[in-house]
Amino acid sequence: MIYGYIRVSTDKQTVENQRFEIVSFCERQGLEIDGWIEETISGTKNYTKRKLGDLLEKIVEDDLIVCAELSRLGRNLFMIMEILHICMKKNCKVWTIKDNYRLGARLFHLKLS
Repeated sequence: MIYGYIRVSTDKQTVENQRFEIVSFCERQGLEIDGWIEETISGTKNYTKRKLGDLLEKIVEDDLIVCAELSRLGRNLFMIMEILHICMKKNCKVWTIKDNYRLGARLFHLKLS
């Protein structure tokens, strides 16, 4: 499954920009989003109190979470690292667009003779 994750902090922000970025990125990569998680909540709130926590409970190996940037997952490095650790233990992938982060991307090295 491929999930698009969108988080905005206030009612004044909209999800459209992040959705557009994710959709455009996935089109370029030949990916199709199977499910969207959208929430309006501060990134300082623990992920277990957000829809992200529910997503982290249900993801399985080879699932992919696509978000605009790492800061959408949380507002401090410790929380982001904890979320990424959960994904690593479940062998799922997290890809961000703006900061070009790829957790779980398989890299292939060519052997030149």
